[in-house]
Amino acid sequence: MGADNIEDKELTDLGISIEEKKADGDRTLKVPDEKLNGYIELMKTKLNNGFWNEMVGEREIIFVFKLKDGSIKEYRLSPENEQEIDNLCAELNNELPEKTVNVYKYISDNKFYRDFMMEHYADLINRK
Repeated sequence: MGADNIEDKELTDLGISIEEKKADGDRTLKVPDEKLNGYIELMKTKLNNGFWNEMVGEREIIFVFKLKDGSIKEYRLSPENEQEIDNLCAELNNELPEKTVNVYKYISDNKFYRDFMMEHYADLINRK
């Protein structure tokens, strides 16, 4: 979402695999570890204002937010910054923060990430 300024060719030229392209143009991607920095830079440059992109890896989850004013915030999700990420997700999605309060669970609700998240982050998803 929010990446309609990014052409498929830009992604494939970076070595990124387009796993699915939905009818609305949203794409699910697999980004090799060695291509992650290039992908993050592409997001910072071309992501639409008011959107974010998350990159879910085995050891970390990275969020790049492009706020409505065009400013960029980048995070490596951790319990220490989860509330700030929660607030940004809720704000940009016009949702109540309670829906996104457990950001790990919020991400795992996405069908594309579900199994991967349960394998690598189950303790954080299921925490009380």
